[in-house]
Amino acid sequence: VIIMNVKDIKIKMPKTEGGLKNFFNSCKNRNKFIEDTEFHYKKHLKKAKHDLARAIAEFYDNCWDWTVVKSYYSIFHAGNALLSKNRRLFSKDHSCLIVALKYWNLISENIFNNLMKTYEWFSDIASIDITFQLRKISQYDVDLWEDITKKNAEEILEFAKTFVSYVEDRI
Repeated sequence: VIIMNVKDIKIKMPKTEGGLKNFFNSCKNRNKFIEDTEFHYKKHLKKAKHDLARAIAEFYDNCWDWTVVKSYYSIFHAGNALLSKNRRLFSKDHSCLIVALKYWNLISENIFNNLMKTYEWFSDIASIDITFQLRKISQYDVDLWEDITKKNAEEILEFAKTFVSYVEDRI
């Protein structure tokens, strides 16, 4: 049984300015940021809003696994919309995206902390290439997907709503 509470997650991503800078530079050196076109942020935001709408629909259908998956992707695409609008870049690397948003002061400290908690909720720390444990369970695990609770889905959905709205207000 999965027993998770997003608010109780211990953050493993950089917590200091120095750590943030080192992490960002590592992402930059590994070419984790991709040049984007001037107005492409609109497509990132459109995808974020589409995924959020699907997450809400899945929630009302009592489909917790897909609520989690679509909520997570709405956050990811909204983050890329913000990065694209402000820096004409996007990232396919989820942790690098979060760090870039903070590094360039595109998100508040509170939003950064919530993004890190959400990211940690999804990450499998035993993996070299970060995987997204709960998303992976939701999409692929035929044994564990039913253990995702309404509370799990609701927490991630509420943050997704907050973050997409935050991004919309800044674009």
